[in-house]
Amino acid sequence: MAHAAPPAESGRIVRPRLIWRLLLWKVLLLGVFLYLSLLSLGGYLLMLGFDAGHPQPQRLMALAGGAGIVLVSLWLLKVAMPRRLGPTLVEPER
Repeated sequence: MAHAAPPAESGRIVRPRLIWRLLLWKVLLLGVFLYLSLLSLGGYLLMLGFDAGHPQPQRLMALAGGAGIVLVSLWLLKVAMPRRLGPTLVEPER
């Protein structure tokens, strides 16, 4: 287990940041995996809805569930994406 470095001259304690970066990457990878799993489930249900080998009520439920899951996934993607990729310059009014 990593220990904190001794206090520097200014009295600040320097803590290792690598563990927080690794934790952030693990959470991001888990989020991507769960998001792709959700999209795959929606696509699978849509495919089941168009399959003629299943009874009509089951096909309708699969279509409704798949469409709902895909719509929620697209909404989550819209919410997660930034509005602008570059920084904006805001000048104060005079």
